[in-house]
Amino acid sequence: MKRSVDAINKFLKPVASNIEFSIDQDSGRTLVKVVDTETNTVIRQTPSREVLAIAKELDKLQGLLIREKA
Repeated sequence: MKRSVDAINKFLKPVASNIEFSIDQDSGRTLVKVVDTETNTVIRQTPSREVLAIAKELDKLQGLLIREKA
């Protein structure tokens, strides 16, 4: 997956240097970011940080429920 993301970034760099693909360390999900190239600030990210945080908490909750059933 990392190689694919790196290949996409390399391809896009000459034509759209403000778009970056990456992989979220915690969830393994692919992230797409629009970055201000002058300040290197993330303008927009999909999925958003909030969505990633909610998904992480839901995974924890699911783990608790499975442990209680066992």
